[in-house]
Amino acid sequence: MIKNLVTLFVSAAFGLCISPVTLADDQPMPDGWSTEQNPVPMEQPAPQSGIIPSSEPPVPNWAVAAMLAIDPKYTQGIVIVTGQGGTPEPKKWVISARDSDDLGTLHRITVADGQVISDVQSMNTFEALRQDVSIDPTQVQVDSGDAFLIAQPIAAANSKIIGRVDYALTIRGTDAAPIWTLNCFDLNGGFLGKVILLATTGTVLSTPGFKNSPTP
Repeated sequence: MIKNLVTLFVSAAFGLCISPVTLADDQPMPDGWSTEQNPVPMEQPAPQSGIIPSSEPPVPNWAVAAMLAIDPKYTQGIVIVTGQGGTPEPKKWVISARDSDDLGTLHRITVADGQVISDVQSMNTFEALRQDVSIDPTQVQVDSGDAFLIAQPIAAANSKIIGRVDYALTIRGTDAAPIWTLNCFDLNGGFLGKVILLATTGTVLSTPGFKNSPTP
């Protein structure tokens, strides 16, 4: 057999279909013939999860974030901020504040996850009479989560474990600093004691119910 012959499995005389043809490497292409190029395999894209990672951590549901979420017409007249059942963050904060656009009318505003979910006029006579006090959110350098971290070792020094906390942020006079009062409960809901501290510096003022202090 001659090395450079074209091997044809065909019989044109009988009108049969042309079967594959093998050409030698140095054999010229016959007139009218064409060849198909082998397709170049495409690189498959990496699977996408559809989730874009966020570089920003979620904002904690602490008191200052709740105060900053309310309408600015209230922020100059905040009287008291409370949060119940914090573990350590409560599910919602209740803010009593005067409406500067409505002759100082007292409102009770509920904030959850940084959003106002309720705003109603308050009929609390005691809070309504406290026209001379106002909590400035920018003064609160020790937020509710920070206050919890202060209370936790105090409870531990008394062989107690805090299960939940009721928070109250108040102010006692025009030029006074805001104060945190943390009512602490155990895992079964039993009352343990209170931790009262300055919201400006974190200085502990008193710990009713907790006799022992943490060792330095």
